[in-house]
Amino acid sequence: MLKHRVLKNQNLEGSLPPDLSRFPYLQEIDLSRNYLNGTIPREWGATQMVNISMVGNRFTGPIPKEIGNISTLVNFTVEFNQFSGVLPPELGNLSRLEKLHLTSNNFTGQLPAAFEKLTTLKDFRIGDNQFTGEIPNLIQNWTNLQKLVIQGSGLSGPIPPGIAVLEKMTDLRISDLQGNGTGAPFPPLAKMIKLKILILRSCNIIGLIPDFVGELTSLKTLDLSFNKLDGEIPDSFLGVKQATY
Repeated sequence: MLKHRVLKNQNLEGSLPPDLSRFPYLQEIDLSRNYLNGTIPREWGATQMVNISMVGNRFTGPIPKEIGNISTLVNFTVEFNQFSGVLPPELGNLSRLEKLHLTSNNFTGQLPAAFEKLTTLKDFRIGDNQFTGEIPNLIQNWTNLQKLVIQGSGLSGPIPPGIAVLEKMTDLRISDLQGNGTGAPFPPLAKMIKLKILILRSCNIIGLIPDFVGELTSLKTLDLSFNKLDGEIPDSFLGVKQATY
């Protein structure tokens, strides 16, 4: 009874098999860091997989909408490939999804409004893509989110104020936002007291650095480079001992 198929770093070539129905108990397929190509078969949408990982291959084409039918899916990681096209709104049906990694592909378009339903997300990464539009307000629905990476994604600012409710966040990285040069004030992150990494580089932030930044006692890495901040560094930073800037 095959439940896990882990074939990482095996120098595999070729395309993905469409028929996984022969393995009805298959929960995990990890083909990371091989030389596989082609597209994700639509037939995979009929499986009951929990983990799909295909990091670092040569896959192309769009993500098939049928992936949104895998109601058991918890982790979907397809970073460092050549996937393209818009993300199917059907992915918003993945009611158990905790990890969605799409970094370093050629995805375009806006994040689907249906993503507001991904309330179980803990780790969302979309850096190094060609998305368009602003960072959507829908991220405020992801109240279980612990890591958010939007670096060089193609999205524009401002950082939506609704981000303030993501109190479980430990790692927030947003950088290189597109835009017309209109600045926005520092986002309201005072309740993110668990933050260990805060990177807001080249986000067109204007004005003063708020006092609460120096009061994030768990913070170890802070990068606010290439913004339009002014004024003095708050006195609250005097008590910060472990952070690197």
